[in-house]
Amino acid sequence: MTKLSVLFFGLFLSIFSFSQNKDSSILVFGDDFSFSIKVPKGWIGDIENAKDYGANIVFYKDKTQLKNGGAIVQVLAFTKQDEQTNKDLEADLASYKKEYPKAKFQDFEAKHKDYKTYSKLVFVDKKFYQYIVYINGGTKYKNGYSVAMNISNRPATQDELQTYLSIILSLTIFTK
Repeated sequence: MTKLSVLFFGLFLSIFSFSQNKDSSILVFGDDFSFSIKVPKGWIGDIENAKDYGANIVFYKDKTQLKNGGAIVQVLAFTKQDEQTNKDLEADLASYKKEYPKAKFQDFEAKHKDYKTYSKLVFVDKKFYQYIVYINGGTKYKNGYSVAMNISNRPATQDELQTYLSIILSLTIFTK
């Protein structure tokens, strides 16, 4: 192998290694919405089966964990009726309270660098834990976004929570 070949081979390996380790973004779109979102390393971004989970895209580590109640993150675009996205979250929480009288609610912080966020954890001990974040990009966007992480039987691990928050932070809205 010549020095030039070795140099190109080394450059190829560096580029290949970089691309394999970098989170990848997915463009998600429908008739009236479009956004991009990053797929975290070690997770699967699934658009094909998202409808089964009431979402536009879902994220999970693997199918086995998904079937056994492991963490699943669901992202859904919805048409805003107004700019009071916090009221949408409050309505969802009221539904949970009605359906699950033993449900507990806990504050947790989820922020986005460009958009307003409203968040809450809903859970019934040892049954389910749902981390809910509503995102409002402001008056220039007609859609809001719901990003929820669901886990059966236990709260999220620190790694799952960090991954969830990174998914929220990576969301970029395109459709106005």
